[in-house]
Amino acid sequence: MKTPLCFLAMMLIVANLNAQYIYNDFDGNQNVPFSGWPNPPTVVANPNSGGINTSANVGKWVRSGEQWAHVFAELSGKIDFTTNKKFYVKVWSPVACNVLFKLEDKANSAVFTEISQAITTPNQWVLLTFNFTSAPSATYDKIVLFMDFSATTDHTFYFDDVEGPAIGGGSAGNPVILPVTFEDPLVNYGLTDFGGTASEIVADPANASNKVAKTIKTVSAETWAGTTVGGAVGFPTPIPFAAGSTSMSVKVWSPTAGTPIRLKVEASNDPTKSVETEALTTVASAWQTLIFNFSNQAAGTAAINFGYSYNKASIFFNFGTTGAAAGEKTYYWDNMGFGANMGLNSLQADKNIFSTYPNPASSFVNLDFKGSIDGNSQIEIYDLNSKLLKQILISDQHMKINTADLQSGVYMIRILNGDKYYSNKLIIK
Repeated sequence: MKTPLCFLAMMLIVANLNAQYIYNDFDGNQNVPFSGWPNPPTVVANPNSGGINTSANVGKWVRSGEQWAHVFAELSGKIDFTTNKKFYVKVWSPVACNVLFKLEDKANSAVFTEISQAITTPNQWVLLTFNFTSAPSATYDKIVLFMDFSATTDHTFYFDDVEGPAIGGGSAGNPVILPVTFEDPLVNYGLTDFGGTASEIVADPANASNKVAKTIKTVSAETWAGTTVGGAVGFPTPIPFAAGSTSMSVKVWSPTAGTPIRLKVEASNDPTKSVETEALTTVASAWQTLIFNFSNQAAGTAAINFGYSYNKASIFFNFGTTGAAAGEKTYYWDNMGFGANMGLNSLQADKNIFSTYPNPASSFVNLDFKGSIDGNSQIEIYDLNSKLLKQILISDQHMKINTADLQSGVYMIRILNGDKYYSNKLIIK
């Protein structure tokens, strides 16, 4: 006879082997956003609470008359079937019908596997199980759901609690940590869109060997449409903000210059604990690194509070403008990290790389840069609170910069060249 302790240990092992990754429960774990064709699903209050589903929110999808109408989710990594083969989804259907659950390689839709399950009891929540017993791991990165498969009748369906094997390995995929580079296939980056954006991890259009996030702000996007990294849980440890160390950086590609990019950080367990700030793009259709200083919070938002544990970040492209007003726009982003990397003692540039003179300066300063210059290289001047004061594209290895508008004091002058940066102290008197 097994002792209760042994029995409990066995149960814990079984639970671990069959642990489910929550793709989307439309409440606190919207780790994978769902879209649809020709109609996208929406998140609504559960109109049929009861039975096996009393959760507050669910996905609502209005099926059009298109035979191949469906909802789908593109994943940030491949599905890991090594220890778990089953997907589960709760569905409320107004009719008896078949639901087809299909897995695809989003880069090659000819690579797929699918299972159909019947709903025989309409007008109530049912739990459907899809057991992919022979599915290979690291092959599929797209989920497609066909409600009332192959029919051409308009109906409204509700679905919830989409759960299944992990993405990219581990019981839920490795957590995302700073800096966020999108390069690790074992990390669940948990890109979560809201307000009318659509994001995925793709090859950098300018460098096929580099992985980046692509975010489309659609024509139906709200002014506040954005994308969260790390899903509902965010980063496993808080961002280490402290007095004098309140900046983050993100590498951004925008189709237009002068576009406001907002970055928001918050406590994942309490969204009322947040701080937001903005930076403007200065180049069009090119990569640049933007610095976000949370000591300069956006107008109308809370100031940074060093007593809070900010462990979740969201980025908003062209904040304050709807998709209808701006038109659909595509943005790319990468290398989200903590710090502006502007410490006066830690990143002094060698004089063989660049030099500034006179230093101290008054009305102007000369800058000589001895390295090769790419088309997006720029000079930046910051104050000691990491506030960006000047940003100038480098047109020559010798530049003369007007500093007459700067007050007496100590500043940081920095060169961004490709993926490298160099900085020196600049004194104005």
